[in-house]
Amino acid sequence: MSRAWLPRRFSIAIPVFAALIMGVAFADLAFAQRTDPSAVTVVGRDPNARRCSDQVMRGQITDETVAICDEALQYRHLTQAAEIQLRINRGVTHMRRQENELALVDFDAVIALQPRHPEAQVNRGAALLQLHRYGPAIASFTEALGLGVQEPYKAYFNRGAAREALGDYRGAYEDYNTALEIYPDWGPANAELQRFARQRRQHLEASQSATSRQ
Repeated sequence: MSRAWLPRRFSIAIPVFAALIMGVAFADLAFAQRTDPSAVTVVGRDPNARRCSDQVMRGQITDETVAICDEALQYRHLTQAAEIQLRINRGVTHMRRQENELALVDFDAVIALQPRHPEAQVNRGAALLQLHRYGPAIASFTEALGLGVQEPYKAYFNRGAAREALGDYRGAYEDYNTALEIYPDWGPANAELQRFARQRRQHLEASQSATSRQ
């Protein structure tokens, strides 16, 4: 596709999507995360860990949910695997509350414990995208894809949103298209590609109109 017709500005907001470890919630950090909450089940003896998981799975983003997850992370017999799961859950809760800097703390802590953790990377990318830190967000989504993230079409879509925000319309189109190839007829990616096609038609019509007036 030639760069000539690619639009220079977009008025439609790009939704943000985040994946949780083992299961995966998708979010417009407005829409899909609230309507499709998922979370890991933390296995262990601490009842707060289970309560944290249950609260997040139900989409609860209250102060109580954060406090329960905070308490669970203080459990002295916490395994590394349980800490990772809890931090993913708490991080996603922070993102749902629009507390993206706090979410980053949790996702970065997971990556420090397990550098090759794809779901932490894709969630990190979503938080960075929410913070309009598009370059680092692209790097996190690319890393997640390289590590074999679950449901990669979401990472491609998110990366497309970040690329579009930086003016890389060709890269954004390619990522949206890849997301749709992985998940045919998927609504969000399909909508963005239709928008590109619509704006291409408008560009061509405007060019033809200008030519006919000459």
